[in-house]
Amino acid sequence: MKMKLVGLLTILGMLLTACNPTGSNETIKIGTTAGIYAKVIDQALKPALEEQGYKVEVESYVDLIEPNKELADGEIDANINQQQINLQQFNEEYDLPIVALTEVPSVGLGLYSNSLTSMDDIPNGSWITIPNDELGTARALRFLEQQGLISLDPSAATYAVTEKHIDSNPKNLNIQPILIAQLIPSMASGDLAIIPDNYIMVNEMELEDALAHEELGEELQYIVAVREEDREKGFALAIKEAVASETFQEAIDEHFQGFGK
Repeated sequence: MKMKLVGLLTILGMLLTACNPTGSNETIKIGTTAGIYAKVIDQALKPALEEQGYKVEVESYVDLIEPNKELADGEIDANINQQQINLQQFNEEYDLPIVALTEVPSVGLGLYSNSLTSMDDIPNGSWITIPNDELGTARALRFLEQQGLISLDPSAATYAVTEKHIDSNPKNLNIQPILIAQLIPSMASGDLAIIPDNYIMVNEMELEDALAHEELGEELQYIVAVREEDREKGFALAIKEAVASETFQEAIDEHFQGFGK
């Protein structure tokens, strides 16, 4: 009887292990910066990974450099805080073995106004504020070019353009780069502002209120990054599966309406 009981317990243990892919309640450490992606991890990715039997710990950083360096050093298992282009630039500068694992819903730019309701309403001489960091400025100018409001020097590097590369500006827009944190307040005195989606959401504004949305190329997609040697490991495959899961997508739809669409 005792042998039968031992056998049943062994079979039960095997079944429980099969239900839990990690077999040991493995913990995944994920790095991010404060803001929208910390919330995405907490409300969408973490529940999807917990369904697979994983625990999730989140490490918070104040810049984009530390989470990449700590990832390379093995202090964390993955990070979500950067775009493809950021990772490419980082690896060119630091030569670390970090790669993109999968894309996640991505922060775009929107064109917002307190006074205008249509692209057709934009008058000549409008004041428009844009992000003043190098990539933000370049993206904003490319965004204005997408909308046919300006044209840029075709010989200029895609994401290194500045106001100096504007070839034509038929509406004589007054384009003013400012700190990202000042973009929303700037709408009180200016006509338009180009604002990243995450700032709109954090300030409980509506993405749907934008007059236009940026078209994101692959290089602007936000990603989960891991060490190159880990990309086929169980936890990395579990992250990919979690991002593709119904649990993840339903959480995005519920808590982050319009995000990454």
